Amino acid sequence: MMKRTIRNPLLDLLQRSRVLCRRAGLTACLTLLVASFAATVATAGINMTATVLGAQRVLIIAVRFPGTTPTVDLQQIQDKIDRVDGYVRESSYGKAWLAPKLAGWYDMPHDVGAYKISPYNRDVDPDRVRRLVTDALSAAQRDVDLEPYDSVWILVGAYTRPGEGYGMLCYAANPGMLSKGFIRGQFAPQLETVSLAGGRAFAKPVTVSVENAHVGHVVHDLLHALGGIKEGKRVIPDLYDFRLQSKPPPGPMLPEVFAIHTGPWDIMSQHFIDRLQSPPAPSSFTRLRLGWITPDQIVTVQPGETREVVLAPLASGKGVLVVRVPTSGDRYVLVENRQRIGGDAVQRSTGMLVLEVDPSRAEGTAIVRTVDANPGTANLYAAPFRPGTGERRHYENTSSGVAVVPLELAADHSLRVLVTTPQHARQVAPDPDN
Repeated sequence: MMKRTIRNPLLDLLQRSRVLCRRAGLTACLTLLVASFAATVATAGINMTATVLGAQRVLIIAVRFPGTTPTVDLQQIQDKIDRVDGYVRESSYGKAWLAPKLAGWYDMPHDVGAYKISPYNRDVDPDRVRRLVTDALSAAQRDVDLEPYDSVWILVGAYTRPGEGYGMLCYAANPGMLSKGFIRGQFAPQLETVSLAGGRAFAKPVTVSVENAHVGHVVHDLLHALGGIKEGKRVIPDLYDFRLQSKPPPGPMLPEVFAIHTGPWDIMSQHFIDRLQSPPAPSSFTRLRLGWITPDQIVTVQPGETREVVLAPLASGKGVLVVRVPTSGDRYVLVENRQRIGGDAVQRSTGMLVLEVDPSRAEGTAIVRTVDANPGTANLYAAPFRPGTGERRHYENTSSGVAVVPLELAADHSLRVLVTTPQHARQVAPDPDN
């Protein structure tokens, strides 16, 4: 059974207020409420989570079109489903998995051209998305009860390249492309309701992929679905650049072209590094929001403090996995240890990865920014800081008074780091040009 809990800080505040007011007089009650409200607002971005644990019940609907023959069979589709399930299991440290059901093939009433959409987010026609979702769900409900499923994945049986075949390789339909405001640049997706044949309605997450989409494409959009919506935002946002995706430079539409903010260090930024390999694992940012990193695996250090922390590899799922440093407002810094084990085996470099998080930013505009320790290497592929080497030997944020130094990598891949002030960091690990 799936467990998905969307935390609401303001609801938590109201619940706490009952206790406060029973234990204190009016003046004390108001004082405590003001302080509690301030703390709630200050941590709102950090606490935006959707705890996703256990079996995720997903109905996969395979559809095909008149005049278009799928190039894969149902067994190949099942193999892809198994790979997506394996990714979720590994990335969640075994805390979440798919409980899938494959249904199909279902024949759509129109040829693929009637459903075809643009490969660019900005230009997608939500009415065509709705047509596909409506026809696919209406066909499937004749054989399958939709109610028990937490989400639906529609698999389009049409070989596709950007602008050819179906048009787009993969996307989150709900919450996502079904929302006209989202398409027109307002970036306010909602969980839409779709009217089905027979007067029924469906208002749950929907992912759409074509038959030849990479596993990374599917996982990326499935995580949107699992995260859901909170306060008008997707809990698991896109970390790639929306503007570049909609107006890409000349050349192939490779994921790295749009992953300018976070690079290959999160599946929500870059769908794959090498098409022949598994997709990159989620960063601590995405894992925290999905509830896959527990509170005892987080060390919080305040700006101005000096503290050593030993970080286990993020891919291991064991021990302390992340350092979090609040900076200003609801912004914060995450520090993690990325080593080539488990889901991080596909990465091209290792070391201390630093992420600057600003939850107030709009989706697709650098909510998470990877700090680049080696800007001479393109596409953030060598972003991690390594003890005693690299173009930059430590991370520092002078405006917040925060710095982090990678000190020592142990034989078990654990990494000792020093959280301190910029002045101290420059003494401990000066950059080569200083």
